[in-house]
Amino acid sequence: MAAFWASVPVHVLLGLVAAIPVILWDWRIALPGILLVQLGTSVLVGTVYGLSAPWPAVHFGVQVLACLILLLSILQTSNVQVRTSGEFSSRLFRMLILGIAALMVWRATEGFDLPRLEVATKVLFIWFAAVALITLGMTETALFGSIGLLMWLIPVQAFVSVLFPLPAVIVLLGILQILVALACSFLLLAEDDALTLIEVPSTDSNLAPGVHRRHSITSGARVLGYGIGYWFYTLISRRQNSEAKNG
Repeated sequence: MAAFWASVPVHVLLGLVAAIPVILWDWRIALPGILLVQLGTSVLVGTVYGLSAPWPAVHFGVQVLACLILLLSILQTSNVQVRTSGEFSSRLFRMLILGIAALMVWRATEGFDLPRLEVATKVLFIWFAAVALITLGMTETALFGSIGLLMWLIPVQAFVSVLFPLPAVIVLLGILQILVALACSFLLLAEDDALTLIEVPSTDSNLAPGVHRRHSITSGARVLGYGIGYWFYTLISRRQNSEAKNG
């Protein structure tokens, strides 16, 4: 099992999973992508580098909690609605940036070593950090800023845990991760109030003029569910239409 997780294809797969959210730029892809990267990294440090149980599971559990905190804030803001118009050229640009970053990471990792890490793992962790920096550099919102910070903390947490496998250090890193998620969650709500204020008629007795009606978690989840359902409906309709034309 250790040989499998230490293999280059597994490292390449984890690197691609980390890059896909930057290319698609969709929080519905980014949050599961962060969880998959965290899961793969936790298994990697547990099987290859001998981080004793239950700390790899704690790493993943803390990341799940952090993503859940962000999700609850997203469902209360306008960020729950994803607009994909005009995204093709932006995706090409982000792919170009990631390609240049991949070449730079490959060249940069030849000049220095990280203690106790194999070459493939060293490249992978630096790639995670590069993806996080690209996300932070390209975003204009707190949403993808929080995603970039959570991605940054994955290699930092894994490397420090391998270098200093002490329970106190691991607990402090987990607390830091939760604090980052809580701070970014607050910024999401504050940003939504600051940027999406809608003037309300004075005849509306429920809201004062100029106050924005915040989404509830239930309404946000409903919007998200409708969006995902409509996406599946259009996908099935296109497949049926293509089959009918071919027939």
